[in-house]
Amino acid sequence: MRAPPLRDVLVVGNYCHDLLRHGPGRETHALGGSAAYISAVLDAVGVDYAVAAVAGDDFRYAGQVRHPPRIVPGTRTTQFIADFDGEARTLHVGAKSEPVRPEDITVDARVALACGVAGEVLPETLRRVSERARHVLADAQGLLRTLDADGRVVNLRLEDTPFDGLLERLRVVKASEEEARAMDIERVRQRTCLVVTRGLRGCSVFTADARIDVPAVPVEEVDATGAGDCFLAGFALGLLRELPLERCASLANWFGAQAVTQVGVPKLDARSIPADLL
Repeated sequence: MRAPPLRDVLVVGNYCHDLLRHGPGRETHALGGSAAYISAVLDAVGVDYAVAAVAGDDFRYAGQVRHPPRIVPGTRTTQFIADFDGEARTLHVGAKSEPVRPEDITVDARVALACGVAGEVLPETLRRVSERARHVLADAQGLLRTLDADGRVVNLRLEDTPFDGLLERLRVVKASEEEARAMDIERVRQRTCLVVTRGLRGCSVFTADARIDVPAVPVEEVDATGAGDCFLAGFALGLLRELPLERCASLANWFGAQAVTQVGVPKLDARSIPADLL
């Protein structure tokens, strides 16, 4: 039997239709989803990667993605509606696509990123990913998010999700400060590496026996959408290159910072990456 392909990176999560509202009459329709933002980083640095994603037959950005999603006829693509009030952001889900299923995972990888945005990475899919990749990085939003009665995105406690029992299969969990408040940090760090992003204050890496605080890269922020995704991709790149955790975090901070300087999926140039980060 022929061996499955081995990729540098496997991205597991859906592309989305994003509607960004920055005030009265200021709306932007754009390609979104963690898979899109992470792909921008991986394309910029030229690594070999694959994407396991699902969309509806209304998916309008096929010409903008290198690795197209599996299309499920008669269904819709996940849509996020983001309303901005200053630095605050409220998310609503306008449509939700089919999930990524275990049978969608068809390649092996050195590093995999589980980056669900609307519950599309099922527990059984995450388990399959952990069986096919050397390192798995998971974004906490894919583990914690649920919808309230009004369709707003809220976080469950990690202990109340089926993903809690899979932590030992993960090399890294990345969480925002808000998501970290839905976790017992001391308990999580004993089971896996937890990285908490802190915006202008950089990030903190928690392992079982250490905490590493890594400063942010100062930039002028335009739109924070996708910053966490680009951060996660940068951290994955560091692991792929077998860098120590502190340098992985510094590289992640750099990519996250580049994302906030642009609206939508960023255009990145690998030649601008500081040499001391690689």
